[in-house]
Amino acid sequence: MKKKTYDRYISFFAILILFLAGCKPGSIDVKGYDCKMNGSFEIVKDGLPVNWWYYAMETVPNGEFEILTDTILFKEGNRSLKFQVRSCESTGGWHSPGFFAEFKVKPGETYNISFWVINDGCDFKVSVGAGMQGNPGPSQTLVRTRETYSKWKFFQYTFAIPPANDNIRFEANILLPGLIWFDDIRIEGVSEKRELNLYPYRGSEECK
Repeated sequence: MKKKTYDRYISFFAILILFLAGCKPGSIDVKGYDCKMNGSFEIVKDGLPVNWWYYAMETVPNGEFEILTDTILFKEGNRSLKFQVRSCESTGGWHSPGFFAEFKVKPGETYNISFWVINDGCDFKVSVGAGMQGNPGPSQTLVRTRETYSKWKFFQYTFAIPPANDNIRFEANILLPGLIWFDDIRIEGVSEKRELNLYPYRGSEECK
């Protein structure tokens, strides 16, 4: 009986460990006091700009890196978002350092998307996609490059939202080690120029 009881305990703890490992979140979010984009990363809480989700050291399976705000090197406002990556996987998504957010948009509208980057050694990718209530729509890689930019480099694109979709997801992934800075992310409608609110992500009703 003792042997059977011992085996049951071992099996239980093995299953518990596997369950807990499987429940590791894919990203962390830093909630602000409103639903605004905070695209210049000026509002910070717990060391990170609010209203963004991060593929951080706590969630990325393999890698060594830091996510920082830089008050010396910035394009707009008084700070920028900096990734200092010593090692990482090149898979992208939650396997690599990065950040993302989803914003409420007008179905059928075309949006101008712009941002600034300084890059020293990183292979990085920025993508956008549309959706509705968790159902994915079309997506597009805006840029994927290892090019070095010692001064601020401006990127600008357009993305059309299908009539069936009402959100846009902006995501940046760092795929090779190095230093990279992001600043002044803007998503503006061609016919309706206004600051976007966060989409009610993962069932949240806070930003409707």
